Amino acid sequence: MSEKAMEPFGLALKDFYNGKKRAKVIFCRDDGLETKLLIQPFFRTSNYFSNLEKKALEICKGKILDIGAGVGPHSLELQKLGLEVHALDISPHACEIMKRRGVQHVYCSNIYDLDRNSFDTILLLGNSIGFVENLNGMKRFLNYCKTLLNPSGMVLFDSKDIRQTTKRIHLEYHERNRKLGRYIGEIGCQMKYKGKLGDKFQLLHIDPETLYECALKVGLSCKILYKEESGNYLAKVFT
Repeated sequence: MSEKAMEPFGLALKDFYNGKKRAKVIFCRDDGLETKLLIQPFFRTSNYFSNLEKKALEICKGKILDIGAGVGPHSLELQKLGLEVHALDISPHACEIMKRRGVQHVYCSNIYDLDRNSFDTILLLGNSIGFVENLNGMKRFLNYCKTLLNPSGMVLFDSKDIRQTTKRIHLEYHERNRKLGRYIGEIGCQMKYKGKLGDKFQLLHIDPETLYECALKVGLSCKILYKEESGNYLAKVFT
């Protein structure tokens, strides 16, 4: 995921923070489907966290790296609990907003450019894990996490088992992926805001069984901690 791919989203975050409360970004899937997302939920407080988010934050321990932190809703809550949190995002706009909102340790960086450090928890919520882009990207990311984690550390993240969808437009996209030789949860898209298109990128939604296989291939274990009827789930990956 590049900074240019995230630029429309970052601009929408900036506009919302500066008072444009109806700001929305458009996700453009590579089959033509467009989905509008209001920016307001990305600024939500802990009162509006989902049960999955609350469960993840309860499990977090020690020194935490919050990847894809956005404007810092989870980092801010963890700071309130007295934990040391390091928040990382590739968007300069998001990082500037985080600093203004009181996140203490902010890194504007790609995860692979982060200086080596030791963490007890690596946290990715809001489907931030999706930005590994594909199955090879997932294996690369998990393998890299082993260099960042303390011996008893863990990676916590949410994803979506899209095999549970019943909507024809998504099932047709799965079939399209199969014909292209891609995993069904690899989604090609761009973001658009005020007519500005960001660079193309991929998002990954990975089912639990495929996640187990990816973790095993890089010498890690995986446990599903929480599931929702929608297909969303919380996973823990550890040594």
